[in-house]
Amino acid sequence: MMSLNNKSYDMLKWFVLIVLPAVSVLVQGLGDLYGYSSSEVYVSTINLFTVFVGTILQISSKKYHDGGNNNGNSAISH
Repeated sequence: MMSLNNKSYDMLKWFVLIVLPAVSVLVQGLGDLYGYSSSEVYVSTINLFTVFVGTILQISSKKYHDGGNNNGNSAISH
């Protein structure tokens, strides 16, 4: 089991909720603008990674809240 402190968890959550979707839209927009036909592959890869990490973070959050873990760490099982 890997543990993240609250600051690391919050930073990772911000990255997954804000940065990765913005990067995905940027890649798609630039791909369309410059006529890159393979940009969909990159956008899909970014989106799949975002959903995967977001799911892990949500599971971690649920375990943290359901388990009464009060030590300031979020548990991520692997």
